[in-house]
Order: sequence, then C-alpha cells, then structure tokens
Amino acid sequence: MQPVYEFGGEGTILNLALANGFPPAIYRPMLEPLIDDYRVISMVPRALWGEQPPETLLDWRDSVMGDLLQGFRDHQMRDIVAVGHSFGGIASLLAVIEEPARFKTLILLDPTILTPDIFQMITALREANMIDQMPLAARAIKRQRHFANPDEAFTYFWGRGIFADWSEEAVRLYIAEATYPTEYGLTLRWSPEWEAYYFKTGYTRIWEDLPKLRGFVPTLIIRGGTSDTYVMESAEQVKQLLPEATHVEIEGHGHLFPHTNPTGTYQVIKDWLDQRGL
Repeated sequence: MQPVYEFGGEGTILNLALANGFPPAIYRPMLEPLIDDYRVISMVPRALWGEQPPETLLDWRDSVMGDLLQGFRDHQMRDIVAVGHSFGGIASLLAVIEEPARFKTLILLDPTILTPDIFQMITALREANMIDQMPLAARAIKRQRHFANPDEAFTYFWGRGIFADWSEEAVRLYIAEATYPTEYGLTLRWSPEWEAYYFKTGYTRIWEDLPKLRGFVPTLIIRGGTSDTYVMESAEQVKQLLPEATHVEIEGHGHLFPHTNPTGTYQVIKDWLDQRGL
C-alpha cells in the first residue's frame, strides 16, 4: 500500500501533493499550523518509494495523478482538501476532474500551467525523440547527489539557483529532510533520475482540461508574484477559464513561495478555508 507521510492532526484530510524534488517534511513550516484543524498528510510519490524510474515515459496523468488517486482509494480517503504545489498541483487538479466526489476543495500553489508555446516545445522534443535535451531534465540529471556532510551541502545550495532567495533556516531544513545518511555521507532522497524523469514526462494537455474543472469544488489558485513557471500570461488565461475560482498572488516571491514565505502562504490558505467553512 502506498506510504503516507503524516504531519499530524485529526479530522478532515488535507493532502499536499509535492513539487518535483521536494520531500514532504520540507513543507512543515507552511503546513504545521493547519494540524490544529485538519489531518495533514502527503501521499508519498513514487520517487520516494526506493525504486528506479520506469523505462517507459508515462505523463503525469498516468503516473503522478494515477498514484495519487490509487493511494486515496487504497487508504479509503474521502472529503479531501487537495493542495498541490507545482506539478503536484497538476496531479491534484486532474484527480479532482477524474473523481470529483472524493474531494471537498482544491488549492493550487503555483501550478505547472505553462504557456502553450512551452508545451508545444516539449511535445516537439518528444516527437523528435530528443526529450533528454529538455533543459530542466538535462540539468536535473547532472545535479550533485552526494555530500560529505551538512556543511558541504549548505555551501553547495546556499544562495544558488532555486535557493537564491531562501532563508538560511529554510536551506538547512531542506538539507536535513531532503538527504539521508549513506556511505558517501549524505545522499539526496529524491534522486536526479526521478527529478529528470518527471520533467521529461510533463503533462502538456492541461489547457484542454481546465474548463472541465468548473462546477466541481471550490478552488483557490495562488501564484508567486515573480514566478517563472505559472507566469502572468497563464494566470490571466486561467482566470478567464475559471472565473469562479479565487485567484491570489503572493507578491515578491517566486515559484517556491511555500518555502520562501511559508507563513504568508499558510495565512492565505487558512483564511480562504475559514471563509468557506471548510
């Protein structure tokens, strides 16, 4: 049976579907205050099951969403508050469309709703059998995975790349929770192979699916004000497709705002849930 990460709490289930490369505990600063009102969990994705990625490329509908729904079925979970960050948002959105009766509401944190031209590029790379050259996947597979100790890992991550605007506390939490002890010292839990696999298998038909979400569950979509993933162009189009959803922007933060501004993100989520009595 699929493993479940328990943050704590009782009552209505609030599930977080993770971003690519980020194990559940890294989200604790954002989610821990919610355990007073919910049973907060994360259905653990296949990347953290201890197996290698499949040779066949299955897109997020067949892999991430499929695993998410199967986990809910196996654990007999219903009336779920579905929260999803990045590609976890896409998996959660597709799951709600697939089985709307299983969910109470949907909260998307900077979902991977890319512009149509980016999806066209990904499709073209696949059709040309060149998806390994996708920049995000190519960088992921080269990522350093072993570190002698926490200090070496901190030097590697601190102030660089996606961690450029993270606090020292957040980076140290990432190192503590995203690695485990091995003969090399510390090794990433979420392997570069899995990270690259998920980038290569991105779901490219989301613009066809978005209108299907209408009328199912109350929906909150939060965008990072400086996000380079869920960009303003996409957000404006989504507002037109889903006018009944609540659309919020966290100014001054990018795609990883759940980690750079966990308190602000929690407050937006909590206020919205409270306003709807959820």
